[in-house]
Amino acid sequence: MLSLALVAGAALLLPLELPGKGEPLPPPLPALLQIAVIALAVWLAQPWRVAIRGARGDISISMAIDVAAMLLFHPYIAALGSAIGTALYHLVGGPFTRQVVKEHRGPRALVRGVITFSAVALGSWAARMIRPAAGPIVFTSDWPALFVGISIRLLIRIVFYPLGMAALRQDPVWASLRREWERLPLIPFLLTTTLGGIAALIYQYQPAALVLLFGPLASTWFLSQEFHRMNRLLDTLEDKVADRTDQLAQTVRALERRLAESEALHAVDEAISTAIHPDEVLQVIARESVRVTGGSSALVTLLTPDGSRQFVRATHGEGMEAYVGLELPMEGNLTSLVLQTGKPHFSREPDRDPRLNQDLVRAGGWRDVIQAPIRTKNRTLGVLVVASRQPGRFDEQHLRLLTLLANQAGRLIESSELHAKAREVAVLEERNRLARELHDSVTQVLFGLTLNLESAVGLLDRKPEKARTLLTRSREMAGEALAEMRSLIFELRPAALQEKGLAMALSNHINLFRRRTGVEVNLTLSGDERLSPDVEFALYRVAQEALNNVAKHARARHVRVKLDLRPEEALLEVCDDGVGFDPTASARGASFGMIGMRERVSELKGSLEVISAPGQGTCIRARIPAASGGDPG
Repeated sequence: MLSLALVAGAALLLPLELPGKGEPLPPPLPALLQIAVIALAVWLAQPWRVAIRGARGDISISMAIDVAAMLLFHPYIAALGSAIGTALYHLVGGPFTRQVVKEHRGPRALVRGVITFSAVALGSWAARMIRPAAGPIVFTSDWPALFVGISIRLLIRIVFYPLGMAALRQDPVWASLRREWERLPLIPFLLTTTLGGIAALIYQYQPAALVLLFGPLASTWFLSQEFHRMNRLLDTLEDKVADRTDQLAQTVRALERRLAESEALHAVDEAISTAIHPDEVLQVIARESVRVTGGSSALVTLLTPDGSRQFVRATHGEGMEAYVGLELPMEGNLTSLVLQTGKPHFSREPDRDPRLNQDLVRAGGWRDVIQAPIRTKNRTLGVLVVASRQPGRFDEQHLRLLTLLANQAGRLIESSELHAKAREVAVLEERNRLARELHDSVTQVLFGLTLNLESAVGLLDRKPEKARTLLTRSREMAGEALAEMRSLIFELRPAALQEKGLAMALSNHINLFRRRTGVEVNLTLSGDERLSPDVEFALYRVAQEALNNVAKHARARHVRVKLDLRPEEALLEVCDDGVGFDPTASARGASFGMIGMRERVSELKGSLEVISAPGQGTCIRARIPAASGGDPG
């Protein structure tokens, strides 16, 4: 109530201090000081805003300053200055005060009032307009105008303003009306409007209703422009967010494709390193090609070595297993076109494509097909085919992924062929070695035995003693031949390996190696685990081949052999002090014996390590899991 009394008193006292008709307006500074006094009085008595429907402090201050402006200056100038000042506040003062005072509403309202009515005071003073002299109140015309103006202003504030805000915000009309009514400080609004209207009537301002309407309408128009600008900014922001979201979605899809590609290539590499038969890897390639492309089925066709026939070697997808082993014609179909051109191909309508096997198309429900050639450096080996039940499923990115997998298949097949040739050559080398051993040992002994027997037969009647000596020597030679034959048979599959285990068989072979080469061999045995026959035989062959390399190439004087039989794995090391070699320089021309050792170990999921350097000897280390190769013998 104190603040209401202060506002009312100021409204009644201030006109008495103003000049009369024909006198100039007061300078701006005293007018601003008077406005500041009213604003300060209202601000110091803020409790009334809580009692009167929770009116906010900034609304109370702005209404009090509005009354003071109408009392001090011409209402037209007051309304125009209010509109200009509001615009200046939103353009200049608002951003500044938001940064400085943050959420403190009182200082923000005070800054707004100073900016607004500085424009009023300066405009009035510059125009040097003369206020009309005071006169009697005319009840017949001015009072109805006052109440009409108040009613219209109230109607604008509680009806048209909420409707306009609802349209700008695109809110429900009734919700917007209710929200604005709950926020409106009705009693202060009516009080300040009435005081302003009375001030206009006291000084015979015409027309009062228009003056009272102009300020709210100008403010509402400015707010509508602000909301339009904010809506445009919001629309622009939404468009930018949508564009950015699309870009991020495209990036995510690209990353997902790259990840799927990496996972597929890793799966194929892992299959290549662990699979025993190439068809197992081809099966993995068919499966991964379906996964990374989003297809429904896939098949891998390969040519025979002579290139005259084409067979399905691996499939993936529902109902495709029955077509493994199917022979496809070499002419007149889509795979033959890919084989001839060496280029990938799309088939967008496979059910109408006569070049496709329609049994496969119907079995898989194919609606879109892509095919990529399986190639090596200089020839095409087969075709990788992926199909989808969804029309138009595949694009250039899918074709690129399929080509990568087809290239992996090509490298696998080429490597498999090289390994097969290496195995054949290794077998031939082993046969030649055995033939040389037979020729150098057993054959020579048997030839000498034959000569001794022939001589003994000729001397049997004439020189029986000499014949008896020859027969005795022949018997010794036959024993030597038998021992050599047993040694060769032992190297092929030593009986001691099956009967007494790897340690005893390896010890026997090292003893034979010492007698044959004269090289000193030190054998270290640890552990007494019995391994599966396949593991023991593989380690025996690795040791045998390593010792053969020592005899042929190393020119070593000492060899150290270590066999460690653990429950989880078996470890074999064969190290010499020979001339050594550079493993990296010799990788391309690696001996078939070395290739054979690696294949034997890798087939049992083991590893072979070759450590050597020129002049520093060679060490071969083989590790094989004890669980490989089945149960121990």
